[in-house]
Amino acid sequence: EIFVHYPDTPEKQEQLDARVAQFHAEYVAQYIDHLKCPMEQKLKLIDAIAQTVRNNNSAGETSTRL
Repeated sequence: EIFVHYPDTPEKQEQLDARVAQFHAEYVAQYIDHLKCPMEQKLKLIDAIAQTVRNNNSAGETSTRL
């Protein structure tokens, strides 16, 4: 049996959202860092991800799929 406790206030939900976003960003950065490709290619990938996030945020989307 698994019990899940969700945040009970909007402030706690915001804190959880921020922690999940931080974890995700760190995971993606680590993943890219370990790719076996030149640094220039890694930087282009990071730029492409950042551009996708900016475009999705300006379009009002709440999630990003790459």
